[in-house]
Amino acid sequence: MTRKRICGYCGKPLEGAGYPGIKEKEMCYCSPECRKKHEAALVKIRKNLKWFAAGIAASVLLVLHSAFAGAAAGGEGTPLSGGIGMSLLGITLLLFPYCTPETYAMFGYVRTTRLGRGMGILIILFGLWMLWKAF
Repeated sequence: MTRKRICGYCGKPLEGAGYPGIKEKEMCYCSPECRKKHEAALVKIRKNLKWFAAGIAASVLLVLHSAFAGAAAGGEGTPLSGGIGMSLLGITLLLFPYCTPETYAMFGYVRTTRLGRGMGILIILFGLWMLWKAF
């Protein structure tokens, strides 16, 4: 079974009955402009990867702090750090969309970035809701 190939940047379906010599996981592009834009975006992602990892780590630590503080307080801990952690996680996904190569291959860079940012907005809203419920 062969999947329909899409442009690795914009996600448009590529025309043609096959791509001889191109491996399944290799990116294809609809134009040289898309190739250049995608390469520039990947360089930017690699450069900002340390900030993405720091944001994820801080978010996880804040959420875990909320869970352990609640357990230490007999289940009546404040969800404040949990809400802040969820909001920080959403902001991290919003500002530094980092997705897997499989997601890029399925949707293209542009659609994957939009998907990541949409999920970031939803997580921010959930974190803000948690903060609102804390007060």
